Amino acid sequence: MGASLLPATIINGQVYFLFGKERDYDENPGWSDFGGGTDGKESFIETAIREGGEELTGFLGDEKHIKKLLTQHGNYHIDYKSEGFDVYRCHIFPMEYDPFLEMYYNNNQAFLQKRLDKKVIRDSKIFEKQQIKWFSFNDIKKNKKQFRKFYQNIIELILKNKDKIINFVLKNNKKKYITHKQRYLYKKKINNKKTRRL
Repeated sequence: MGASLLPATIINGQVYFLFGKERDYDENPGWSDFGGGTDGKESFIETAIREGGEELTGFLGDEKHIKKLLTQHGNYHIDYKSEGFDVYRCHIFPMEYDPFLEMYYNNNQAFLQKRLDKKVIRDSKIFEKQQIKWFSFNDIKKNKKQFRKFYQNIIELILKNKDKIINFVLKNNKKKYITHKQRYLYKKKINNKKTRRL
């Protein structure tokens, strides 16, 4: 049994997914979501939170924050079962688009991987994903062969459920997240009012 996180957002009116690229020396390199196998008696959601947190190295917050992201607006899950294996559940959840997330994560990974011993990188769970990237449905379709072999089956299910996923993400996007820019402008407006009073 295994489970994963797959963040989804709206960019210029289109649904995008955040995928991570496995290290090049991994036995099964390529793009996929953020997940892995279950430890002990973990539920799907517990596995997704733990694995997602490890593979995103805190860039979406700690386990408590990730749990909130998964439960705040719900999640759309896709179950994949291949012959001889247990179910792998992909939890798709809506999140606020952060235009800097990809750059910060990728710069951080590049910096650390350039300076640390290769053995540390190979043996640590912190370095499972060397890069992250936002993909639209069209990007996924065009680049299917760049995804990990096992994950290409899940890509098929994502594409098959495209309309349901779009409706899910759009419905939850209407609950309006406060973007970083909106937060900045709001604080600026408050500070300007305080300054005028003085």
